[in-house]
Amino acid sequence: MTLMINPGTQPVEGAREKLAATALAAFLTAVRERAAELEQVPIRHRVAGVDGEPVRTPATDRDGRFGWDVPISDSTTVPILIPGVEVARMRDDMSAHAPCLYVDGIPAWWGTAIGSLANVGMKLTPGAAGTASA
Repeated sequence: MTLMINPGTQPVEGAREKLAATALAAFLTAVRERAAELEQVPIRHRVAGVDGEPVRTPATDRDGRFGWDVPISDSTTVPILIPGVEVARMRDDMSAHAPCLYVDGIPAWWGTAIGSLANVGMKLTPGAAGTASA
């Protein structure tokens, strides 16, 4: 019997970099779409966001996940690890066996990982309804 403490974080068997790169493109498209939705929320505003193309970081590869640094418009980067599997295995598998991505070192399933990166650089608007004034 295998005890799984953090579902989705186990090593990914048979992972391939090409599949991770394909998944990265789909992931970043979804991140940009979600970021645009978040920018429509009246009590929030963006001070930074994904800006440019990710840079491959092979030294961070581990457990069948492949690393990239995603550039942010404030001159920082967010490290991500993408499993080297088909997108559908991450996006469509709702079981605890779906492999997680890592965004800034935190494991997350597809939808949560999209939200995490899309939220980078979002702040509450001072004085907006329900927020404290500056």
